[in-house]
Amino acid sequence: MSKRYAVIRADRAAKTDLKSGDAVFYCRGHDYGCASDDTAMTGIHHVSVTLDENGDYPFFTIPREDIKGVEA
Repeated sequence: MSKRYAVIRADRAAKTDLKSGDAVFYCRGHDYGCASDDTAMTGIHHVSVTLDENGDYPFFTIPREDIKGVEA
């Protein structure tokens, strides 16, 4: 299982139907530079996450400060 995070702010995520409190997981696959591009464009550190607990695709980006790690 991939590292689990709780969304604490959902309005800046690339996935528009995400809500605060939703669980997301670190994406283990290649994100093709999407998080890096979003970080460069916004000046806010982004990471790639997924709704799949195994860290598989599809993924989306979210600012790192908008999620917090939780115990599984």
